[in-house]
Amino acid sequence: MLFLREVYLIAVNSFREAVRDKIPYVVLFSAIALAAFTVLLGEWSVFDREFVVKSNTISLISLSGFFIAIFAGVGQVQKEIQKKTIHTLLAKPVSRSAFLLGKYFGLLSLIAFHVILLSLTLFFVLWTIDAKITIPVVQACYLVFCELAIVLAFAVLFSTYSSALISSLFSIGIFLIGHLGNQILKEVYFAYRISEEGSFLWSNGEFIYNIAKGIHYIFPNLYKFNASGHAAHSIVLEQSYLIWQSVYAIGYSGAVLCLAAALFRKKDFV
Repeated sequence: MLFLREVYLIAVNSFREAVRDKIPYVVLFSAIALAAFTVLLGEWSVFDREFVVKSNTISLISLSGFFIAIFAGVGQVQKEIQKKTIHTLLAKPVSRSAFLLGKYFGLLSLIAFHVILLSLTLFFVLWTIDAKITIPVVQACYLVFCELAIVLAFAVLFSTYSSALISSLFSIGIFLIGHLGNQILKEVYFAYRISEEGSFLWSNGEFIYNIAKGIHYIFPNLYKFNASGHAAHSIVLEQSYLIWQSVYAIGYSGAVLCLAAALFRKKDFV
């Protein structure tokens, strides 16, 4: 119970600190402005206006939430370390695991608030153009939150042992690999299949493909959380798919946070 209380108190303080920061507001208002701009894009586009608004705004929710996860997730832990305030926190005593989990859940609450607010903005925009708020839109927004939960866990992990710049670059790399990993795997396999006999790919293609497959299975499959296309075409996702993606997000985030806690316990702040 004491551990949970420590996590809760740190989470509340982390959320309040993040709310006072200017970065989430800049990202939030920029995303809202761009979401409103998608209405004009829908007017100019050759595609259906509702399709453009749904697909672009859901992508904006994901991208803006990603920037908040990176800057807030990396910044808060690094700020405590650089300003030496972490010595005061850990001397109370507060376990290092409780400190990390508290930071994570506090920032996750900020991301949840961000996703909910932008989702409501999307609903309002759809209402203004006489479009229906369908179940696939709600499902897509929920999957964005699950995706950002994993990205935030990596941001907290990297911030425990590297500088803010390196942590941000690593987190961006995870985001890109997570979204492009499946496509890279397909491209490698396709290049291997069409390679000419005697070429480098023909001789080493299977080995390269196995490496790409390993990367695909080790790194998070963030592309599976992208349901903007389903939302745009009003395709309802199976309930089992949502459940499995939720379990995947919880399990993957938990594993990353366990690794972060293990590394954080060994870190010397002197």
